Amino acid sequence: MKKIPFFILLCVVVLMLSCGGKKRDAAYYMQMVDSIRKAETVKDIQQKAGIYDNPVDAWFDTLAIHTLPIKSAGSDIGLIGHFVSVPMTINEYFGYPVSAHLKALALPTAYRKPVIMLAEMVDSINPRLYLYTMDAKHQPIDLLCIFEQKDANREEDFGQTSMEYYITTKYEITLITFYQSHDPERKPELVNSRRYIINRDALFEETIIELE
Repeated sequence: MKKIPFFILLCVVVLMLSCGGKKRDAAYYMQMVDSIRKAETVKDIQQKAGIYDNPVDAWFDTLAIHTLPIKSAGSDIGLIGHFVSVPMTINEYFGYPVSAHLKALALPTAYRKPVIMLAEMVDSINPRLYLYTMDAKHQPIDLLCIFEQKDANREEDFGQTSMEYYITTKYEITLITFYQSHDPERKPELVNSRRYIINRDALFEETIIELE
């Protein structure tokens, strides 16, 4: 623990140099030092000072956190929040090849596990949305598809199935699938509805939907 005070001093120097020569008052630096002192581990100190050993950790930490609840916005993910493009080198953390076009948005943690909303851009206008729970090394624990649209063929009709979703502040995730005929005069048909929660193991667990 004797090395931590020196590390604090080093962090402050880095902060001063990273400000691009901009002058800060003493209170600003004292506040930063106080924040670093309250950190319990050297890793906490590095994060508070903006210092990362792993660039992947740094990228995940740049993601803005979108508050809950969230309701379905169809294929227009821009209505949900600010998704950022996933660097090709990070695609593998979501189980995708480097050629995949992915966008991500962070959500509040669940049982101290990171939760990411991932948009797989199937094409320029049709995303497929997933929720990912991840461990401390940003490796996937579990995933759940919450939105996709796909063609559907029936014996006497053809059309498209589409999903709607709603995520509460307690991570109760309701998914509803509809079928829409190619005939616009026919109303959407409910296919199924399901509800999931995130359990203490950060797994998506299906639960019973209680009728009100």
